[in-house]
Amino acid sequence: MHQSFLVRFSIVLAILLLPHLASAETWYVKKSATKLQAEASARSDVLGKLQKGTSVKVKKKSGKFFQVSAGGKTGWVFRFKLTKKAPAGGQGDGDVLSALGGDQKMSARESASGSSIRGLSPISEQHARKKGATDESIQAVKNMEKFKVRPEELDQFLEEGKLGEYSQ
Repeated sequence: MHQSFLVRFSIVLAILLLPHLASAETWYVKKSATKLQAEASARSDVLGKLQKGTSVKVKKKSGKFFQVSAGGKTGWVFRFKLTKKAPAGGQGDGDVLSALGGDQKMSARESASGSSIRGLSPISEQHARKKGATDESIQAVKNMEKFKVRPEELDQFLEEGKLGEYSQ
């Protein structure tokens, strides 16, 4: 009798979950040039690149990757490159200029960290000097502000360090 109950319970559970499992969820790409991979691996062939705000249908989940379909193609995307909410302001990379024109909202925590990565404002520089920062330290910050990393270099860094989508 106990086995019979488990069989019936399993069948009912499967019937209830089947519609949920069969329907694909809609997610959105967080950042432009997100790679659509042939397999659930960062080292697999790139089928194409998706732009920020592109809606995708999530078909399957495998570890750190989601199998998605978008624009007639099906492939795999690193899960942290996707979000359930459509990004504010449409496509683009969310830089300062696009933020001025879009309807973007951010928390106070995001605002504080965002301003800290833009470097020293004249007021911040003045404050740093009052706190004893040397000219050499201030110049080092200014030099860091000018430093740019190409997407290929970042990808190579992540792969070599087995970080992000390469951390399998």
